[in-house]
Amino acid sequence: MSSKSPQLLKGFRDFGPDKMQTRLVLFAKIRSAFERFGFQPMETPALEYTETLSGKYGAEEKLMYRFKDNGGRSVAMRYDLTVPLARFYSSNKNILPKPFKRYAIGPVWRAENTQRGRFREFYQCDVDIVGSTSAISDAECVAVITEALTDMGVGDFAVRINNRKIIDGVLKFLNVPEKNFPAVLRALDKLDKQGEKKVRAELLEAGLKPDQTKKLFEYLAGSATNAKGLLDGFSEIVSENKDLAEGVGELSDVLDALAGLQVKNVTVDLKLARGLDYYTGTVCEVVLSRLPGLGSIAGGGRYDNLVGNVSGSKEIIPAVGMSIGIERLIEGLEELDILEYDSRSDILVFNLDGKLLPAYLNTVTALRKSGLNAELYFESSGMDKQFKYAEKKKINRAVIIGEEEIRSGQAILKDLVTRKQKKIKIESLIKELKNI
Repeated sequence: MSSKSPQLLKGFRDFGPDKMQTRLVLFAKIRSAFERFGFQPMETPALEYTETLSGKYGAEEKLMYRFKDNGGRSVAMRYDLTVPLARFYSSNKNILPKPFKRYAIGPVWRAENTQRGRFREFYQCDVDIVGSTSAISDAECVAVITEALTDMGVGDFAVRINNRKIIDGVLKFLNVPEKNFPAVLRALDKLDKQGEKKVRAELLEAGLKPDQTKKLFEYLAGSATNAKGLLDGFSEIVSENKDLAEGVGELSDVLDALAGLQVKNVTVDLKLARGLDYYTGTVCEVVLSRLPGLGSIAGGGRYDNLVGNVSGSKEIIPAVGMSIGIERLIEGLEELDILEYDSRSDILVFNLDGKLLPAYLNTVTALRKSGLNAELYFESSGMDKQFKYAEKKKINRAVIIGEEEIRSGQAILKDLVTRKQKKIKIESLIKELKNI
C-alpha cells in the first residue's frame, strides 16, 4: 500500500475553521444586502443534464465538467448559477411573480487553467431579475452588488459598464460578418489580461481585417459618465445603425437609473464585452481600485435570449443579473490586508479541577443561553495548556473558577490579549461580558 499522503485535486481547496468563518461572515453580509433589495433565495442542484447546459456558453463550454452517471445519463456539473436559473424559471414561470427577483450563493465548477484568482471549484453570489425590460432592473442589479461590497468593507471600487449592442453596431458598421461576432467579443474580453497587442492579433485570427481592427479600436476607445458623452462618440453613425442606437439609448437609461440609485464611480467602458455568449445588452464589471490587475470582482449583464434557449421555445424572456466572485474578492482583500479572521468562540471557561465540573458546566450553559459564544475546556489540566488552546482559537477572554472563587461566589475574568484580569460576582458575569 502506498504511504503517499492524500492530496487535493488541483484547483480545489479546503477551508479551515478560521477561513470558513470569515467566508460565512462575508456571505451573511452579501445575503443581507440582497434581501434588502427584495431578492429571494433559491438553490439549484450541482448536477444538470448535459443538454441543459450545453450550447449556452460558446467556446467556454469546453470547461464544463461532464460525465456519464451510473444510469448512463450524460450529466454535467453546473458551470454557473445562471443557466440553472433559466431552466428553473422556464419550468415554473406560470407560478412565479413577475418580475422574479432571486439570489443564489453556491459553488460552481470549471476546468480552468488554475492561476491567480481562478479555481476549478469556486463560489458565486448571484442576483437576477427575470421578466423585466426596465433599465431600473439593470441598474438595481448593479446597485445591490455595490451595496454588498460596501457592507463588506472592501474599500474603493470602480464600476465599468457597457452595452453589447454598441459593440455589435460598430461591428456591423465595419461590415464584420455576424458569425464572427462571438470570437470578436471573446477577444475583447481578454484586453485587461493580455493587453491590446495580443488582442489585436486574436481579432485578426477571428476574421477581422487590419483596417477593421484599427477602426474598431478607434470607435471603442472612448469612455463617458453620461449619455451626452456617449452619443458624441458615435454621432456620425448612430442615426443609421439600429443596434448602435438601441445600445446607446439603453445604456443612457441605465446610467440615469444608476444616478437615481446613487451608485458612485460608474464609467462607461466601450471595450467591455464579457466573455459569455449569452449576453444581449447591458454588461458590467466591478474592480477594486487599489488592485486593478486582479481583474473583476463582480460582473454580469442582460441575457434576454437565455431562458427561451434553455426551454427550447426561443421565446424572448428579458433577464438581467450580476454576480460577486467571492474567491477573487477574498484574494484581493487578503492582499490589501483588510480581511480579518476571527474565532466565533468569545469565551473559554477554564477546567482546572474535576471536582468543580458541575460549576463549569452551569457557567458555560448560562453563557450560551444568554447568547454569548462560549466553550468549556474538556479535560481538567494546567492553565498553560488551556491558554495555548485559547490562543490557537483566537479566543480573547477566559472565565477562571477555582475553589477560592467558589467559596467567595466570584469568577476571574481574564482578557487574553492584554493579560489583565479582575474578579467579579458570578451572577454579574453575563452582564459584564455583554458590556465589553
